[in-house]
Amino acid sequence: MYSLETIKSMQDEHTVKAKRLKLKPYIAKLDGDVNVFKMPFMGYYLPKVFEVTDNKYFVDNSGFGSDGELALTASQFLSKVKQGLAYGIYEDGQFQVYIQEYKVL
Repeated sequence: MYSLETIKSMQDEHTVKAKRLKLKPYIAKLDGDVNVFKMPFMGYYLPKVFEVTDNKYFVDNSGFGSDGELALTASQFLSKVKQGLAYGIYEDGQFQVYIQEYKVL
């Protein structure tokens, strides 16, 4: 299990990288777009043409999660993905990630 310091350090590194590479969150082309799993790690970086929504998803990234757990499974997360909204990884841990939802301005 990662310490809070390790998670924060990783998030800071991903933020710097996203800004340097001018990454943009993945914009879903349709509801449940499976290509959303190609989303980049954005960390705190927020490109100018995007705005964060109130939706942040806690998602299992191990592939071993089940429907009754706190973290959403991949299929549960896909049911929340909406066309025209964008998604990027905000923070990651050893077995779960937080995914931030964005809207395009």
